Amino acid sequence: MANTIRSLLWHAGPSLGAEILGRLGVPVAVRGAAHGRGHEHVPPAVVEHALRVGDVDIFVGLHQRYGNGKPPGDVDVLLRLLEHDDPEINASLFRRSSWPALREAVMSQRRFAPVPDPEVADTPVPLSPALRESVLAQGARGDLQAALSSVDPELVFLALVSGVPGGAHGGPKARIRACTTLARQGRRAQLRQVFHTAPIELPPDSPPELEQELRGARTYALVDELLNAEYGPEALCTRLANARRTAHGRAAVRGVLEPPWAELERRHAADPLPWGAAVALLEHPRCPAALRAALLHTHPRAVQSVARPGHEVLAVCHAMGEDQLTKKVLLRGIDSGTIGPEHLVTEIRPARIALTALVHGGLGAVATQGAAIRLVRALLSARSAQDPGVWRELYTALPGFTGTAAELIAGAGSGAAPAPDSVPGPALPALGRQSAWAYTALIDIAGPESTLPALEFLDDARLAPLAGSRELPQPLAEYVVAHGGPVARRVLAGNPAIRVDLLDHLARGGDPAVAAAVYRNPRCPLPLRRAVLAADGGIDPGLRAELLAEQRAVELWPLLASSDPALLRHLVFAWTGEFERIPRLRAAHRIAVLHGPEALRGLPDLPEITAVRESGSPDGLRDLLLAHDKTWLDHLTQTRYLPYRREADGIHGALADPGLRWPQVVDAARAGEIDESVHNALAERPDHPVELARLRVAAHQRTGSGGTVDCRDIARHRSLAAAFLEPPDDGVPADAAGVDAAHLDAHIRPEGPDTRTGPTAPRPAGPPTAAPPSATTPSTGATAHGTRQNPAYSPAGHPAESPRNTPDRDPAHAPAPTPVLWAEAPHALDTGALTVAEFVATGDAASVIDVSGEYVPVARAVARILNDELGDAVDAWVVLAHLVRQRTPATLAEVVATARAAA
Repeated sequence: MANTIRSLLWHAGPSLGAEILGRLGVPVAVRGAAHGRGHEHVPPAVVEHALRVGDVDIFVGLHQRYGNGKPPGDVDVLLRLLEHDDPEINASLFRRSSWPALREAVMSQRRFAPVPDPEVADTPVPLSPALRESVLAQGARGDLQAALSSVDPELVFLALVSGVPGGAHGGPKARIRACTTLARQGRRAQLRQVFHTAPIELPPDSPPELEQELRGARTYALVDELLNAEYGPEALCTRLANARRTAHGRAAVRGVLEPPWAELERRHAADPLPWGAAVALLEHPRCPAALRAALLHTHPRAVQSVARPGHEVLAVCHAMGEDQLTKKVLLRGIDSGTIGPEHLVTEIRPARIALTALVHGGLGAVATQGAAIRLVRALLSARSAQDPGVWRELYTALPGFTGTAAELIAGAGSGAAPAPDSVPGPALPALGRQSAWAYTALIDIAGPESTLPALEFLDDARLAPLAGSRELPQPLAEYVVAHGGPVARRVLAGNPAIRVDLLDHLARGGDPAVAAAVYRNPRCPLPLRRAVLAADGGIDPGLRAELLAEQRAVELWPLLASSDPALLRHLVFAWTGEFERIPRLRAAHRIAVLHGPEALRGLPDLPEITAVRESGSPDGLRDLLLAHDKTWLDHLTQTRYLPYRREADGIHGALADPGLRWPQVVDAARAGEIDESVHNALAERPDHPVELARLRVAAHQRTGSGGTVDCRDIARHRSLAAAFLEPPDDGVPADAAGVDAAHLDAHIRPEGPDTRTGPTAPRPAGPPTAAPPSATTPSTGATAHGTRQNPAYSPAGHPAESPRNTPDRDPAHAPAPTPVLWAEAPHALDTGALTVAEFVATGDAASVIDVSGEYVPVARAVARILNDELGDAVDAWVVLAHLVRQRTPATLAEVVATARAAA
């Protein structure tokens, strides 16, 4: 439950999330959830709420003791905690942190409140009695070193007589400074005892008058001069002026709690600070705007070091004209909260960078992105209603436009729009990478219904950059599959963000170059790779050359499906291990069958290969392989546990054979002859067939999985995922407990080269006149690939018509949809067997929010939904938090609708 609430807070943002936590009360489990984690793993809302109430427990593990050279943590968080001027907060920070500057500040009992109480402004912050007694009783070396900075004479005296040096807590002159504390408080007797028991080491070139001053015989003059040179504001300025390297500047800044900003600004105006000092100061979260601007004027490349960049820092990036640098700084500003939704849409330039920042970045950016997307969608809707030709104007203006996203959308379409069926000409530019991502983001924000108007005027060359976008909208991918040319289809085939079943359509299109791109795609399953190599038309020459140079054993598995003698011969030479003897013989047998025994000449002199060459017939080798197939099957059915010792002729040899006869294995598994341990080992193979995966899913149902679908079982099989996405005959979306064998079998087809017999139907000629067959239809929300969309929310974040309210269904008697309980969902999301939109639409709300706390694409989709539906309504968010804490069995759309209605 604590994880669910913490994940939900990522979508609310710092301010709104802190209000929600204030209404809920911070659960103990949420406070403990941050233990041992870094600051980046805690939602900003949790940090903000803890800072408001002074709850230091949430920061356990955030500022733990660190080794040499490591930063102390978020300095701004520490300073905000110190600004409470609370003795217990200070004591907690002292015990948990080893940042010397912080520990010295606590011991010196300084006040940090921005507006201190006039009655206590001139008095030190009381030291926690428990902390004071602990230092006096235990006398730990680090605590005594910090006590040299204390204003408590008893602590100072104990630290001095113990003889501890200053070390990291002030250096060698810290003991001299501590002596002045005793002297100013009239502790002459204690000072004499210090000089008697633990003499003070003075600088070797110091005059005799310095020791006399320390002993109280003279008025302080040399001592003050010495301490000011070491600890005064000018001392840090001098160290930073000599910091040519970044490490030196960071070390100097880390030595103080907060640098003297005014003195540094004057010093920089007189003599510019070097690069190392500028980087260290810009990394400080409280660097003043005036000093930051002056440092960036001298060192503009240091913009990437600004801790919390605002729009004025991004203006420096924009002036430099480097998109990648601007985007890097912008994403950091969004993540840190200094760039809000309105800034992102109306102030950040250029528009292409602002738009790509809506779909990139980490968890800390999703709340801002969701609010900004709502603003952009409103602008797009208003402009599209006025001018249907706005998309062509947006496409044309985007690459060279230097204004904001709001200015781009408002200015687009101002000219006369050409006819929709006009042929693309020189006026249409070819988009670069950032511009293509920005245009794709606009299509995704506008929704599936905008796919056709946004793409119909683009030719193949201009469509290709869009097909390579990182955050690939599924309607765009389906449009390219249906209407794209060879270049766009090849780019789409290589995009790792593509849904895995679309790879199958592309591979069977008859274009060797597209098939080669499918083969190289990291999401391409091994059965589909085998199908590419087994195609009748041959393979792309470039892919063939790559495979002939491949040496990794598992990457060579698909080559057994090829009929190319050179690829098969490469297998025989590349497989040389003990466990690869049988795979080598399989490759040699395939060569002999397809190209004759004479083709075996030049292969290694294995006895079995030599026998085939001498006899002129592969029958003997065939009988040997059939015998091994029977031996492998016996091992698979008779093994009850996997032995630790790996033997090539045992169960491990069977598991490592890429030519394993899967039909026999599937039949044995159906008969219940394969042990679960062997089943699990088979599931790890990249060619694990869908029939075995279906048996694992059915087995989990029988063993009482509570309706949960283990995504590890369906991660390689889109057809299995579709079985849970498409409603059965009764129209109710099924969970694992409700999907029977017949429904699963209806969605499963065997995977292998023999099932992919030819290319798909030819692509329609000419410009498209209607939505592609696989595009989402607004009437039902269903797709041609058998996936069910969210009945209350479409993938692009727009309300869609519910299947329960379609004309052919009676709303009064329609059963309510049941959420699918996806377990380990990132496994299926990573492989493309399940899309983010499908998971968010069909999964139960609590699980979806849990995953959103660790999987950024899901977090981005959830943030869009929550921002659109709930906005800043704190009451609705609180109701939603209660519902997900109770793990209400409903989809996210239903829970959000309930929260909105209840508020």
